[in-house]
Amino acid sequence: MTRRIWARCEAAAMLWLGLHAGAAEPLPLDAFAALPMVEQVVLSPDGQRFAALVNAGDLTVLAVRDLAGSTALSPLLKTDNRQFRFRWIRWANNERLLVSVAYPSRRGWVDVAETRLISIKRDGSDPVNLVRHSAFDSGSRMAQFQDRVIDWLPEDGHHVLLEYDDDGGGGPSVFKVDVDNGRRQRVHVGRKDVTGWITDPAHRVRVGTRQRGAEIDILLCDPDGSNWRTAWSYGVFARDVVEPMGFGNDVNKLYVSADHEGRRAVFEVDLADPALPRKLLLSHPRLDVNGELMLAPKTHVPIGVSTGVFADTGAGIWDAGYKSFVEAIDKALPDRRNVLLQFSEDGSRYVLYSIGNGAPGRYLLGQRDKGELSPLAETYPALLGKTLATKRGYTVTARDGTSLPVLLTLPMGLAPKRLPAVLLPHGGPISMDSYEFDPWVQFLADRGYAVLQVNFRGSAGLGHEHMSAGLKRWGLEMQDDLSDAVNWLTARGTADPARICVAGASYGGYAALMGAVKTPDLYRCVISFAGVTDLLDLAAHERQFTHSAEVFKVQVGSAWDDRDQLKATSPRRLAAQIKAPVLLVHGTLDRSVPLEQGEDMANALKSAGKRYRFIKQEDGDHDLSNQAHRTQFFREMEAFLAENLGPLPPAAEASAAKP
Repeated sequence: MTRRIWARCEAAAMLWLGLHAGAAEPLPLDAFAALPMVEQVVLSPDGQRFAALVNAGDLTVLAVRDLAGSTALSPLLKTDNRQFRFRWIRWANNERLLVSVAYPSRRGWVDVAETRLISIKRDGSDPVNLVRHSAFDSGSRMAQFQDRVIDWLPEDGHHVLLEYDDDGGGGPSVFKVDVDNGRRQRVHVGRKDVTGWITDPAHRVRVGTRQRGAEIDILLCDPDGSNWRTAWSYGVFARDVVEPMGFGNDVNKLYVSADHEGRRAVFEVDLADPALPRKLLLSHPRLDVNGELMLAPKTHVPIGVSTGVFADTGAGIWDAGYKSFVEAIDKALPDRRNVLLQFSEDGSRYVLYSIGNGAPGRYLLGQRDKGELSPLAETYPALLGKTLATKRGYTVTARDGTSLPVLLTLPMGLAPKRLPAVLLPHGGPISMDSYEFDPWVQFLADRGYAVLQVNFRGSAGLGHEHMSAGLKRWGLEMQDDLSDAVNWLTARGTADPARICVAGASYGGYAALMGAVKTPDLYRCVISFAGVTDLLDLAAHERQFTHSAEVFKVQVGSAWDDRDQLKATSPRRLAAQIKAPVLLVHGTLDRSVPLEQGEDMANALKSAGKRYRFIKQEDGDHDLSNQAHRTQFFREMEAFLAENLGPLPPAAEASAAKP
């Protein structure tokens, strides 16, 4: 069965794209630098068609395809991902899609990102802006975020419940919005400091999240809307965080993510009992369990969560019937993470996303009554039929005894001895590297580099203790973890200590620069995309946003109390200590890490007389969403690494060989 499925997937993708297998070594840069060909496949409620975001050349196109008959895609909307990009898509009913778009903007003197929500028919006609300023706002300014649908009202099909802050910052109210024409009515009034709401199966607002700086309260009420009270209170990043995930089909059963023996787990909470007892549904002995709540079609009974980073976490299903169903899928598609994304209304069809170690993601259509899986789309079709490098997991012991999970990807066809290597710290930093396909890693391995990824302290997914060990430790133990992992790699003889580069994006870009500052002799070159460079300046930037300054104090440090530490861990202020050449790339419309962070680093390197190259990507964002920007970055990275990690002259080789 597995062979038949893969054969059908590859044959269908070849026919659709007109592509043919045939390897060339090394593989074309565009095979890795391309945005995923297809993203966000979503079924219509009746299961008769799907919509998806298709990346074609420099454009991202929202397209629809009927599952019966023609395989042609019908385009509805498009963008080049410069002035705006699609955030998400979803069917409101069988005839209309809701489309969230995000774009960079400016409010007063503050650079911000904003969202809007569009309703459009499946043939591309009758687009409707669902939030109109003149009719919706009681204040003088439109809300920054306008795409927060909290309830899809599936039995209705023509309305959704939408959060919207219509009074200039007092907290979002909830509106019932007609997706056909944009008419609306308020159904729940906002409360001060409440940043989000959750509805129950009867579509009544029952749960609110209130944030005051770095402190959070979870509010609950009775089914009739009375007796609002505080159920849980905690500080951000605390172990006792309780995050509501939603309801199923019972108005008194709330599902939450909370701590279980130091790991995030999923619980059912009985709201009818004032003691709010919890029933453990899903946990893992080593890893945090997170994800979106999954409901069974028709009955809306919770069956699990769409979780799974490492292979042994499974699909996160606790319902016995669906667990056997998912196990059958995993047996047919082994050694991959297979995620149920969506069911049709009647449960007969479903969309599956499957991704593996060295295996790009693909979307498949399942038909439960026939027991069949059929291909819908590939994310990286140019890599079909190619044998790619795989990641292997190890545990490195840091200098203070902390265990660090690391992933090592070795280039194929080369002896694993004294290879040029790239350390690739992840962004976040509260995120993690997994075994799954990563185009950056694959590209670097294809070019002959060993690639080292480290889930340093402060990373997510490995329990509260590991995550919280990184709070206020930027550039300190978090940085030492990376150095210790590199030393482990060279000590085992895998990497040439004279040919190691460090590269990363966002926090990973910060870690790359800070590594060049703190351990200047460890790295031959440095690549930073959209990296943080000055923590004091970033603290000032965060003060422009609600709650961000208080959260920053907990996560990174206080610009007042921790001023000396933030100075001592800001690469821009320590550029004179850097020895390696630096490649800096930053988008002019980055709304996560301001462009000034990159510009100031470039100026500091110039003043210190260092070797560097600074590239400003006009209209570029934090995520390399534009294809031209993405291709440019991969080309610059390829050339920079080849220049700095290429074969060493004999004298340097002899020197590097000395103990």
